[in-house]
Amino acid sequence: MNRIKKLGCALVRLPRRDKQLVALCYAAFFAVSLLVSLYSFAEDRVQRALGNVTETEISAADFEWTDLEQSPGGALVTTSADPRMVLRDPPVYVRGVRVEALFRKKDPGEFCIFYKPRPGMEDFDANYRVWARVEADGSYTFALPRGKIYGLRLDPGIYAGIEMEITGITLNPQRSFGSYFAPSRLWLLCQLVAPALAASAIQCAAEAFFALKKGGRLSGGKERWK
Repeated sequence: MNRIKKLGCALVRLPRRDKQLVALCYAAFFAVSLLVSLYSFAEDRVQRALGNVTETEISAADFEWTDLEQSPGGALVTTSADPRMVLRDPPVYVRGVRVEALFRKKDPGEFCIFYKPRPGMEDFDANYRVWARVEADGSYTFALPRGKIYGLRLDPGIYAGIEMEITGITLNPQRSFGSYFAPSRLWLLCQLVAPALAASAIQCAAEAFFALKKGGRLSGGKERWK
């Protein structure tokens, strides 16, 4: 929060011309974000029409469990701090996952999905991970990037003793038009920082260019050719 305040104070102290450049960079970033969201919506609809992206209902039984046990009542209980559920034979195109689950006794701490974007990956990588978004109905949704996947793993928590009752898992659930424009935490961070960095880089490049030009290095200074 302090860093955000410092960034805001620095922007306020900028000269008018620099403020205009920063505002232009923020507007450009926002416009590009809208175009990317529109493209995602259109591309997803095309893939669904072609049958590449299909909505599929699965259950916890379709996963290979590690450090998970099923209680007599049917709920899953984690037995370590690293429980994992690896989906057997996942479809090539998975754009999203919705999990209807109820956690008891403990909060999961983290609820995330790992995926393999390339064939031949021996293990899952923390760089390819998405976190759950809690919906109004209490379900958990995960938005995966476009492209093919070659493995999918659901991590239901980071504590032992979590009791989880899963009532439904849906691959590629239908999405509303507005959901394509819902900002993620990463997008909000980029929207805050990236335009300011871009404006700073442009300003530095412009100052360097004019300094070189003034010194005669770009214009073929007279002193050089005497």
